[in-house]
Amino acid sequence: MSNSSEQKIINKYLENKLSNEQIARLETWYLLKAEENESFDVPVDYENVQSKIWSKILVGVAQPVTEASPKVKKLNHTKKTWIAIGIAASILLLAGISYFFILTKNDISDRFVIEKQKDLPAGENKATLTLSDGRVINLNHDAPGIIGQEAGVEITKATDGTLVYKVLEGKLNTTGFNTIATPVGGQYAVILPDGSKVWLNAGSSLKYPTRFAPTGRKVTLTGEGYFEITHQRDKNGKIPFTVSVFKGSRPTEEVQVLGTHFNINAYTNEPSVKTTLLQGSVSISLNDGKTALLKPGQEAELDNQNLNIQQADTEMATAWKNGEFVFREDLRSVLRKVARWYDVEIIYENSAPQNLTLGGWMSRSNSISEVLNHIQLTGKVHFKLEGRRVIVSN
Repeated sequence: MSNSSEQKIINKYLENKLSNEQIARLETWYLLKAEENESFDVPVDYENVQSKIWSKILVGVAQPVTEASPKVKKLNHTKKTWIAIGIAASILLLAGISYFFILTKNDISDRFVIEKQKDLPAGENKATLTLSDGRVINLNHDAPGIIGQEAGVEITKATDGTLVYKVLEGKLNTTGFNTIATPVGGQYAVILPDGSKVWLNAGSSLKYPTRFAPTGRKVTLTGEGYFEITHQRDKNGKIPFTVSVFKGSRPTEEVQVLGTHFNINAYTNEPSVKTTLLQGSVSISLNDGKTALLKPGQEAELDNQNLNIQQADTEMATAWKNGEFVFREDLRSVLRKVARWYDVEIIYENSAPQNLTLGGWMSRSNSISEVLNHIQLTGKVHFKLEGRRVIVSN
């Protein structure tokens, strides 16, 4: 960048007048200069710029404080400290912030360009609904309105695509079971007969009764779902809501709640089942009789019948439901999310990095080329897109 353009862009940055793309360009340029210990040619308050970028990096790397870990110490914003974390900071930011372009002569974004005709779009709202009589309804094809009635309930597709169940008073009080399933590359939300709302991530399913029993509410989940459960009471107290969690065809645990917000990740290709609690309280019950109680901000991780309770990264756990990718994890974990959302197969060559940790944020509405380009800008990994196959190498 020329001195005059540096001056203008940096002043606008400090005044919060830049677009997301311009912010990303400036921060990337600044990090590269700091990393290479280059001097800055413009008489601008770089300490202020550094402070703003530093605050973003802290968000990306700070870990929850637990009793077993020391508290995060306040770090001095000196040039020596900045240069020392320059490489790690570049990796975090380059992998995460949307619309990254390097504004130097050695533009490493030139190493990977996906032709537009070969690019793949993001996933979208799509699912199938299987009724109790075996009929299958393709939800992404139907227009908003009443889809049908069965077992004393009316099923409606709202204008935002949400599936809504309404119990019809005076109708036949029988109960059937419905299943909503999202394909890889799809997501969907449903409001259950009791008013509880469930968001399903890609490659997931939820089985539930069209009418809940007066003594308890129970559903079955595979894949990943985010739950917002309504309070219900009878004369004996609160009516519990139970999620029976399956990893593939294998039952793993039951999550019992009384009124709360939580996320469950139980994909078959993930190493563990994770239940992350945001509000309320939940009780985890395993097949062998073990139980655990979660508090808000905690996560239960089930791995080979070993249940560990730990502080949760709630932002990362629920990012998908908010239309975002939030990465603070290893490359393979990141690419499993990419594979599910873009319906691609990930192929690792022998040279693919084994221990690469990424951090950052991106919108899930981006095409796959944008996501892969940003990750590759770390300079630590390269991708090649062949149809619906992503080839990973060093």
